[in-house]
Amino acid sequence: YGITCRCFVHSGIQETSGEKVMRNRLVIWSILLIVGFLIGFIPQYARSHRLQQNVSAIDGQLAKCRSAEQLSQLRSSATLMYLEATQKNYGTSGDYAGRFFDQAQHLANDTQDEALRNSLRELLAARDQITAGLAKGDDAVVPAMQKILAGVEQNTTQ
Repeated sequence: YGITCRCFVHSGIQETSGEKVMRNRLVIWSILLIVGFLIGFIPQYARSHRLQQNVSAIDGQLAKCRSAEQLSQLRSSATLMYLEATQKNYGTSGDYAGRFFDQAQHLANDTQDEALRNSLRELLAARDQITAGLAKGDDAVVPAMQKILAGVEQNTTQ
């Protein structure tokens, strides 16, 4: 009979030209979907990476500000301790001395700066002498406090 079949035999499965077109369209759409995803993903990934770097830089600045604030509080406590001792307010000066030495101990334990840590430990060596002198109301501690205040000013000014 004169009927020709436009079917392809492939591995025992017959595929018409319409099925082949559909398969090609499916492959093209799949590729376009993947390309579209990548086109959207890559800029978002780059933006996310850039924002992470900005956050890291800001975290570093925040750490520096916190450190500067702690050093400022330490200088304030040392100044108030010395001021109250020169005015012979040994009880109040003792309170400031306790605060100063606690702050200095905390900073010495937490700082990454080896030079600052060593200078704070040198200042902490006078803790017992100063607190005992203030408890007795001995004005001989004032020169030792002056030395501490000078050391704090010298070593904590950034």
